[in-house]
Amino acid sequence: MNKEMWLIWKQPETRRRYKIGILKYNNKYTFKYTNPELDEAIKVGFEYFPGFDSIDKTYKSDKLFPNIITRLPNPKRPDYLEILNAYNLNKDSNELEILKATKGRLITDNYEFVPSFDKNKIEFDVAGTRYCKDIKKCMNILNVNDKLLLELDNQNIYDENAIKIILNKNGKKYHLGYVPRYYTKYLADLLNNNVEYSAMIQTLNFESKFSDEDINVFVKLIFN
Repeated sequence: MNKEMWLIWKQPETRRRYKIGILKYNNKYTFKYTNPELDEAIKVGFEYFPGFDSIDKTYKSDKLFPNIITRLPNPKRPDYLEILNAYNLNKDSNELEILKATKGRLITDNYEFVPSFDKNKIEFDVAGTRYCKDIKKCMNILNVNDKLLLELDNQNIYDENAIKIILNKNGKKYHLGYVPRYYTKYLADLLNNNVEYSAMIQTLNFESKFSDEDINVFVKLIFN
């Protein structure tokens, strides 16, 4: 299991995501803020993640930090097992596994924890679907396990490494959205080197309360 996660902050107006911190587990949990995107985020409104109010400190704990635990489903909820089941977890899943699956998202703020980049197992939500007109055309034909194509978007003015996610179905191509910015540099390097890959839709959610997109598409990506 990947024992490093990145803290991502989404700027409320632009919806631009910034990688601002790293959470690690190696017998102890540690958290520290990270640049270069931390400085960029501060310029556009980021102050600090609740509970980690010192930008320069490395936080350490024998257990998962309480300010992160509160972002996980409460075991006392009557529907707790149903929540675990919905995320393909079970009653024996540990806190780090639950954080990885749920991303620690809350509807009250703009933070999420995502796995650090691992070429051998990459999973992510498609970003920017609300900007893609094609999504309206293909929502009725999207299915789990549909194969996807990754296409470098060299004309993108917001991210020099931007990568389009394309559905090729029934002889037509549909632009679904983009790879999240925090993974694009790593993936662009692989694509520029023509490394073989397989990308497919792992889950679909048309009514996600944690997404500001038109549709929540979760992609699984494997490189050779």
